[in-house]
Amino acid sequence: MKWIKKWAVLMLALLLAAGCAPKKEVKDIYIVYTGDVHCGFDENLGFAKLKALVEDVKQKDGYTYLVDVGDYLQGGVYGSLSEGKIVIDMMNEVGYDLVTVGNHEFDYGMDRLKELMGLSKFRYVACNVKYTGSKESIFKDIPEYVIEEFGGRKVAFIGVVTPFSIVSSTPTFFMENDNLVYDFYSADQGKELAEKVQKTVDEARSKGADYVIALTHLGSTNEEAPFDSVSLISRTTGIDVVIDGHSHSVIIGDPYPNAEGKDVILTSVGTKMQNAGELIIEKDGTISTMLFSEYAREDEGVKAAMGKVQNEMAAILSQKVGDASFPLTIENENGVRIVRSRETNLGDFLTDIVRQEMKADIGILIGGGIRHTIAKGEIRYGDLLNVFPFFNTLSVVRCKGQQILDALEFGASKTEGIAEFDGNSAGEFGGFLQVSGLKYTIDTSVPTPVLTDKNGMFIGTEGPRRVKDVYVMQNGRYEPIDPEKMYTVASIDYLLFENGDGNTAFKGAEKVPGEEPIDLDVLIKWVKQMPELPDTYKKPQGRITVE
Repeated sequence: MKWIKKWAVLMLALLLAAGCAPKKEVKDIYIVYTGDVHCGFDENLGFAKLKALVEDVKQKDGYTYLVDVGDYLQGGVYGSLSEGKIVIDMMNEVGYDLVTVGNHEFDYGMDRLKELMGLSKFRYVACNVKYTGSKESIFKDIPEYVIEEFGGRKVAFIGVVTPFSIVSSTPTFFMENDNLVYDFYSADQGKELAEKVQKTVDEARSKGADYVIALTHLGSTNEEAPFDSVSLISRTTGIDVVIDGHSHSVIIGDPYPNAEGKDVILTSVGTKMQNAGELIIEKDGTISTMLFSEYAREDEGVKAAMGKVQNEMAAILSQKVGDASFPLTIENENGVRIVRSRETNLGDFLTDIVRQEMKADIGILIGGGIRHTIAKGEIRYGDLLNVFPFFNTLSVVRCKGQQILDALEFGASKTEGIAEFDGNSAGEFGGFLQVSGLKYTIDTSVPTPVLTDKNGMFIGTEGPRRVKDVYVMQNGRYEPIDPEKMYTVASIDYLLFENGDGNTAFKGAEKVPGEEPIDLDVLIKWVKQMPELPDTYKKPQGRITVE
């Protein structure tokens, strides 16, 4: 019977020990988040202040976690010239915990993305990736969700990648033997995506998740439908918060009803470090969000790392890309800037590569976006950055000839009969249009018929037009433009979708799905592949005549 007594004593001791074990203390949970950084770690709020913010949050009586919702690798010189490595190094420096991927993470190719994932000290998460190829998916070891325990409370983070990734990056990157082998649950107008996310949410809940946070790169505007974050919320249950990216929206924390009518918080921080967000799960379960566009302190370690990167970048910018046997200029022979009032050979060159790269009928660029001459001699990275310093996204729209006519009319509204006066530019306008696949004449004897609102936004024309003799290149020869015919136009989003310089002519134009590269990346690509500049660009090609 002694063994029974010993067993009873042992069990009592175990029970007492269990009863006396310290309970995990419930504290507030602070989740700091970013999105659509687009290489802008030294812009706006910036990474040095982000790091300081995170470190200060860690001093609070709670738990801290840092996440990002995609599009960090592309959109600036740091990404373009290092194929993303500099950005990953800086994210490691800040101390991110978890990220998902945006469509622009694929812009350097699958093999490069895999390399960058291997260099990351943080983890990745993505639930909606299918792979049907014969090799190996780069997402093979990437979980669909991650559950983190904060003082006894479990928070699940689910990654959701936009199904538009294939068309808004480079489609061939998702192919093997000319067949698509990657898919992001794009079938059935968003239903398949919602079902996959719901299955992932349910699994996370079954594993004990008290809260579910979706890290989505979907966007929240109609342009992203039917794969937008608002639609996803309306089709699912069990998600508490959606931290969203892709549309560059700024949303502090708006409630949207899910499939059961329960509110889900949607939040988004904009782009280029306009803001960082903070999501707080309080001890009593209350959830709130806030955005920071400024912070008083910088982290000295990250600041020093950024300084080192900037010095390294200066060395890269001095590297040779190509050669020019003649200058590509924005000026006339007197050194007066004319790119904003007259055709230039640089304008011809740039609009040609934009039109050809984007496979459009017409290429258009605003004169104000072409910032610097390319001198004769060696062409360096820095020279090309000086030409295109804004990292504008290129897109294609399908529109009527009349919209193109309106765009040209607005662009020519300030053009004068002379290009210079007393050594200065005359008739300059940043919205003046350089063109490819198109030619036109501006009759400066005709007063501009352009009508604008009080903010300078184009609203129409009244009276005779000064733009005439407009021709479009069709099948190798110029034909008169047809106001009712549909044409494809390649340009920067600033003009096509953002009413750049007040030009609203393309409002309502149909966006053509496809790759959306950065203008600088395209310029670098084309200069690299040219042994020398074609002689046809030695002088303007007669696309714009000013009378």
